[in-house]
Amino acid sequence: MTEEGPVELILEIRIVDGPFLWGTYALAAAVFLFLLLRRPTRRWVVTAASALVGGTLAALLATFVVQDVLNVFNSPMTITARAWIVLAGASVALAVVNLWRSRWWRKLVAVWAIALFAWTATLGISADFGILKNLGDLLDVSTEKPLDLASLAPHSVNPEGPLADSWQAPVDMPTTSIHGTVTIPASDPSFTPRDAVVYLPPAAQLPDAPALPVVVFLSGQPGAPDVADIGTVLDGYAAAHDGLAPIVVSIDHLGGSSANNPLCVDGYQGDAFRYVNTDAPAFIADTFNVLPGREYWTIAGFSNGGECAIASGAANPERWGSIIDISGELEPDLGTDEETLDIGFGGDQAAYDAAKPLNLLRAGAADPATAALYAETTAVFADGSDDEPYLTATRTLFAAATEAGMRTHLVISPGTGHESATIEYGFERAFAVLYPEWGLG
Repeated sequence: MTEEGPVELILEIRIVDGPFLWGTYALAAAVFLFLLLRRPTRRWVVTAASALVGGTLAALLATFVVQDVLNVFNSPMTITARAWIVLAGASVALAVVNLWRSRWWRKLVAVWAIALFAWTATLGISADFGILKNLGDLLDVSTEKPLDLASLAPHSVNPEGPLADSWQAPVDMPTTSIHGTVTIPASDPSFTPRDAVVYLPPAAQLPDAPALPVVVFLSGQPGAPDVADIGTVLDGYAAAHDGLAPIVVSIDHLGGSSANNPLCVDGYQGDAFRYVNTDAPAFIADTFNVLPGREYWTIAGFSNGGECAIASGAANPERWGSIIDISGELEPDLGTDEETLDIGFGGDQAAYDAAKPLNLLRAGAADPATAALYAETTAVFADGSDDEPYLTATRTLFAAATEAGMRTHLVISPGTGHESATIEYGFERAFAVLYPEWGLG
């Protein structure tokens, strides 16, 4: 293993908690007090108070227009996130008024403080959602190291019956999971995915490792391949089940950048749907020691990835025996229906309708062969109780999958929104359903 350089160490700084986050908060508070505490003349008291009130009102107005009127982010905004925006607006306004009637060094601090306050609010909002764990995540720069594929066990066949019944963990089995990147090429050269991130539980690291189930995980958008939240949950399951857990492969269904949204279809930004449902599964089956039956293959996703997961499971039940849709979108989405239709589908209404999960489920239920597979498909839908409009989409898709004949489960995380806590809660409950089906416990 190579030593990490200073850049890698910086990118791996944790930003959801810990000394860096709290140190940034403390520094911003100290600078705020420095800018506020000038000689208390009447002019300064009025100026400072006006700046704080004006900055607060401007931030509240901007938040209301962007979120509540225009819904630019198409995602709910928590009270904490709104509070950080208001704090940033007030603090920046205070810094701006420090540029007048002040000495050069105070002006210098004020200019620097504007960037500091914006950065602090960014960290605060990010920590509230909890999805971006380190600086690399925030800057969309992966800190994962390549996985040593040569060290993986060859393909094997497990004894008859549930693996947990015959499995005995060796005394020298690793006690922790590992993760790293692999390159999974796309058959369409116009679709250029980023490296996938793989989670290997302790049992998968043995030289004579058993064949295990596999979970293919799709992030939200913006997002990147990542196994932090699902890995946290599976570490607990593995510890309780003698090192047994599925292999997780988090693939890039966005096609090379967090800014992309290929809509989980073929043609718009390359063949994203084929990559998820054909290219990646073929690579995984050839590369990793995974069980071949559809009952051991799960497609899972969050938000944008959740929509892709249910669309994939509905369209390809011969591949995916189970589906985990966490806070998934209702359908392919580029903003408005008109924008999605015109930009994503070139105005082809039939193609747009055919890509919607609700229609995929109806079409599958109407086909006897597909309906028979649906009856053997487990679909877990999870969301946070404070995650509108996604919660309504989740309930709608749950009802549709139930009507289509799938074995469905609905999980609602109390008091959480579109955030990491909902992801972990959803996976915790989903794996409680799937572990017995996989024969792991």
